[in-house]
Amino acid sequence: MEVGALSLLPAVVAIGCCLATRKVITSLLVATWLAGALLVLGQVPAWQVPFAGAARVASSMWEAGTDSFHVQILMFTIFVAAMVGVMSASGSTRAMVGLLERRARSRPGGMIATWIAGLLVFFDDYANCLVVGSAMRPLADRHRISREKLAYIVDSTAAPIASLAPISTWIGYEVLLLTQGLQSAGIEKDGYLFFVEGLGYRFYSLFTIVFVGAIAITGRDFGPMAEAEKRAGSRGPTKVAAEDIPAGRVATGAVLPIATLLGLALWLMWDAGREGLPAGAPLFEILGNADSAAAMFQASAAALVLSIVLGRLLGGLRGSVAARAAMGSVRHLGVALVVLFCAWTLGGAIDDLGAAGYLKGLLASALPAWSLPTIVFLLSAVTAFATGSSFTTMAILIPMAVPLGFAISPDSVIHLATAGAVLTGACWGDHCSPISDTTVLSSIGADCDLVDHVKTQMPYALVCGAISIFAGSLPVGLGVPLWICLLVGTLGCIGAVRFLGRSVP
Repeated sequence: MEVGALSLLPAVVAIGCCLATRKVITSLLVATWLAGALLVLGQVPAWQVPFAGAARVASSMWEAGTDSFHVQILMFTIFVAAMVGVMSASGSTRAMVGLLERRARSRPGGMIATWIAGLLVFFDDYANCLVVGSAMRPLADRHRISREKLAYIVDSTAAPIASLAPISTWIGYEVLLLTQGLQSAGIEKDGYLFFVEGLGYRFYSLFTIVFVGAIAITGRDFGPMAEAEKRAGSRGPTKVAAEDIPAGRVATGAVLPIATLLGLALWLMWDAGREGLPAGAPLFEILGNADSAAAMFQASAAALVLSIVLGRLLGGLRGSVAARAAMGSVRHLGVALVVLFCAWTLGGAIDDLGAAGYLKGLLASALPAWSLPTIVFLLSAVTAFATGSSFTTMAILIPMAVPLGFAISPDSVIHLATAGAVLTGACWGDHCSPISDTTVLSSIGADCDLVDHVKTQMPYALVCGAISIFAGSLPVGLGVPLWICLLVGTLGCIGAVRFLGRSVP
């Protein structure tokens, strides 16, 4: 039956419960049950609605859990997490980062090396926070770089690069949610292709990476970070115990599995996507015609096996130790995988309720199309700030935002900018939130007080957020070409560092 405005209630309840309780899984389950109850409303007697709604939810969960696409995405995420654990246990990831340390002979060099290391460890934000933070800590102390600055560089590189990378532990989650949003909008397009097309509209993630680089290269700071750097720079030379950096061949144990994951996934998608297409078809079209989930699943399995073999040959990693490291890394994904499963079910139920169609009729003429990317960006940031979870924010908002973007302006880039606003707004809210997992992990990896990390990072995140709005989401919504937005935003980041910051002796 048509439920009209009530079709939006599950999404509102999910957001409200997350904000009020910060219990993400419980909030999603409550919202999903509510959606199930609304779906059976009027079909059964009133007293049976709660039970029939629960039965409807159980049926939706079974469908979500047995869908081949879902299973492949889950396995891809699990295999990549296991690979990260094996590489970390064998010392390969530490060795890869250690190669950068040899070229960092000054304070700016130390910050630039940390920034580059964060870009290289693009495959997982958790691994980035812990590995880069702990690996670069001795180097930061040697060059009297504050722990707050180290935590900032790590934190503000980890999630943005993981969310942008075509292959990472984020990509399966993002592609799945985007696919779900496209299906709700009635658009026949591959989710991975939609992801790639929208990379340029991830303004905050792109501008933050530029901003961190500008901070590292110039050595200029402002706000509480400048005070922290002044304290670190005024202390006497720090004696750091010499460390034996693993040999370059050990780093191969990280480089080869990552290269295999990237190269094999791309080749499998290219090979499968060519079928049925004319010769000379563009790469985007080939990738869009491929089964991206199957390719990523197969490539991740091969990369995991290779990481185990190389860990044994190059790092002397025993099979039992590799197994424990892999399982330990996968366990860290437990909550995220449950959230993902709940998001599948909730998104499907919201779709069945016809929320996208209702929003189209309600907002298509009432909401200016140019404002949608900015409004969604702000809403996403607030949700991520309050819940401390980018994954939760994406799970709640993408199934609603993508159909709305197509409904309001199907013939422009608004739908790409709106989808990008959810994904990048989630990173912005995370960077400002003291309860974000990456915020906490960055402070742990850098051995920095959590409150100090949040206090010093927030002004930088707010500046990048403002640049993302005034140089990104607003002008692109008004029709300004993307390349101009990216150029102005990049110059804005460099200019902000130049004119707001000051050199710290």
